[in-house]
Amino acid sequence: MRRSFWLAAAGGFGISFGAAAHPAESPPAVPPAGSAQPAQSGPPWANKFFLPDIATNREQVPPAVITHNFGEVPHGTLCVQKFTITNIYDVPVQITDVRKSCTCLDYVPMTKTLQPNETAEFTVTMNAGKFVGHNAQTFYVTFGPKYVSTAAIRVQATSRTDVTLTPGSIAFGTVPQGSKASQAVTVKYSGRTRDWKLTEVVPPQGPFEVKFAEVSRGGPLRGGAEYAVEVSLKPTAAPGPLSEQISIKTSDSSHPTVQIAVTGTIAAPIELSPNKVRFDGVPVGQSVTQRVLVRAAKPFKILGVDGAADGVSVDLPAASAPLQVQFVTVKFDPKQPGAVSPVLKLRTDLDGSTVSLPVEAEAIAK
Repeated sequence: MRRSFWLAAAGGFGISFGAAAHPAESPPAVPPAGSAQPAQSGPPWANKFFLPDIATNREQVPPAVITHNFGEVPHGTLCVQKFTITNIYDVPVQITDVRKSCTCLDYVPMTKTLQPNETAEFTVTMNAGKFVGHNAQTFYVTFGPKYVSTAAIRVQATSRTDVTLTPGSIAFGTVPQGSKASQAVTVKYSGRTRDWKLTEVVPPQGPFEVKFAEVSRGGPLRGGAEYAVEVSLKPTAAPGPLSEQISIKTSDSSHPTVQIAVTGTIAAPIELSPNKVRFDGVPVGQSVTQRVLVRAAKPFKILGVDGAADGVSVDLPAASAPLQVQFVTVKFDPKQPGAVSPVLKLRTDLDGSTVSLPVEAEAIAK
């Protein structure tokens, strides 16, 4: 199962998709019979999607409720849990509705349709700044549309009042590759222990530099301390989404760490959408096209294309002026049946940068 995070940035989450490992046995053709309605007598089969080992143990009985406990967290924390969803059936499924039992809950919408054996991340959040003490709430996640089942996800946390985090996370947003960015949070202790302190940064796994400094401290007769924690993004960070947890040790043996999640997206110099083109079952003698968006952090020109072959060609933008967003049109005009998979390389004037666009195309006889 993917790692969970106590803290994360609002609006900074990303969703990633990939192929699940194929088990030895074939996946069930469809969900259980009689599952066309949300109401079910036993545990909802949609709960199976959230089990960490469901790809290799598909016959296990799902629990009545999927649970996650964030534990005790500083007040103000935006608690985050990333669930890996695996479609174990031979029919496509997607999330069609999400309901929640509290305004302290939220989630990252997932519009992707999961094909058989495909996985995705579904991220839920619980804002510990909206309550004090223990709180347990439920998400109701409905899958469909052909076969319908509603999974129940119960999350809980205890919001401490002696330690607060402001803001509850660090969100870098979108940062161009090669740039350095910094953000800070405030950790405030207002308990009775006079010598409470942050002591050491656990070395982060992500491309970050972390440092903290004591800002203020209570007098000799009362506790209290305030720290500024600064997280800097290294310019060597690779393109793609960031979602990492930073831990700082404390002097409190009962709560030995303060955890802060850092999220963001490192934007590549040039991005494509979609980043792969596919043409299926095109009759010989017919042609099909697909537009592809090409975007960069600054205006650029597309100088040319390499790799066009086997009936695959590219029409470049007509505009001669540099633009930050442009479109190219990929065309498939097969002359004989068969499959081809060229990789197109778009050459630009951004320091000679190129970007690859894989194409998978299949031609069939008339």
